[in-house]
Amino acid sequence: MRLEKWFISNLDDSQRKIIVQSINDDIIVQGAAGSGKTNLAIHRALQAKGKGSYAIVIFTVALKRMIAYGMQALGLDKERIAYEWAWTNRGFDLTGDVYWERGNRNILYLVNDLDIRKFVRSEKSPTSYGIDFADWVDYRFYNAFGRRVSWFEETTYTSGFDVTNIEKFELIPSGTMYKQSEDVIDYLIIDEAQDFNILDYNSKIIPHKGKSLSLFGDSVQQMNYKGSSIDEIASVLNYKRFTLEYNYRLPKSIAKVAQQLQDIKIDLLTNNLKDGGNSDYPNYPKPTITKYSSKEKELEGIVNRIKMEDLDDVAILLPNEEDVREVNKYLNDRGIKTQVHYRTGKVVPFRTINTLDFSNNDLPCILTYYAAKGSEFDNVFVPFANEANGCTRNSFYVACTRSSRSLYISYAGKRISYLNNVSPDFVVENEIQ
Repeated sequence: MRLEKWFISNLDDSQRKIIVQSINDDIIVQGAAGSGKTNLAIHRALQAKGKGSYAIVIFTVALKRMIAYGMQALGLDKERIAYEWAWTNRGFDLTGDVYWERGNRNILYLVNDLDIRKFVRSEKSPTSYGIDFADWVDYRFYNAFGRRVSWFEETTYTSGFDVTNIEKFELIPSGTMYKQSEDVIDYLIIDEAQDFNILDYNSKIIPHKGKSLSLFGDSVQQMNYKGSSIDEIASVLNYKRFTLEYNYRLPKSIAKVAQQLQDIKIDLLTNNLKDGGNSDYPNYPKPTITKYSSKEKELEGIVNRIKMEDLDDVAILLPNEEDVREVNKYLNDRGIKTQVHYRTGKVVPFRTINTLDFSNNDLPCILTYYAAKGSEFDNVFVPFANEANGCTRNSFYVACTRSSRSLYISYAGKRISYLNNVSPDFVVENEIQ
């Protein structure tokens, strides 16, 4: 993921209409993949800076980390972003290194640069802060505390903490502190708005809105079955509505395929501004669809292509977390370092493995379709595209539209039915035994 893509320049007319809207206005913005929705959502936060409290609420953890990089690049507080479940149940992350006093698990220190904050263990209360031990890399901390979440309350810090004093203070690996959400936030910005339903807006979101609510979404990218289309949301929330008209991510070679994978209102070809609209084949390669004789051969093919073509800014997108774990192990066993996001299980206690660093383009990202929402990569692999994976048309479309250059689809067995809609003229088809 190229972080420079977060900076807005050379606005088109549809984007400019949004930028000039007062931050106090409630708005709904709809746009297809690659139209700049997330970019504009961050810019909306930039408009709110200095005018009151603000927050960007999204639906997935991976997208949260990616947006945080964009916010930081623009001088915004990256702690002002949360994914839906966390925001509803616990609040905002407080980033930094977490230490405890050796032999004393009741006092924690959060260190962010030169800022030091002290927390004392307490019973859960509306003003408490917490530590999510499930997200800690080292499993022993779950055993040490005996439960997934312990609660801590911030107290006045007095001098005496010395990060270099390893005899007295011990760093807790991957510690994450969080605080309860404010009752009211002046400017609420929702990305992937279609994954929230009407009840969410009425019960969880609007009651927290102080001055304005800004919604960004795309109905055809809805992956939460409980979500609502942008039309449904707009019919309930009578806000100003805007449509982003142009595609900046997908070269025409991929846009042709995406157009046939999904019934979308925006013409990704006519309104294509990738490279100024000059991105048709052969400027960019046609997507490939490769049939392999086995899953082993399929994974081998991915490894060989990454190594032989020396690809960077790579994403491998998969139907579920079990597939993510499998592919990650396969690549690691063959000497390819990765960045990855998955949970070790479905039942607590489990660990969340999250090594995503969207500023590092050298290491392939391995994600589920769901976790990849909102992201963008030069080279995208979509393996296991067979009937057995059970993915929805929306989720498969999301996976295929993450690429800004090359798209490699593969399968073993019977290919997923959505591919039957794609014209053979738009792809390169291979079969490897």
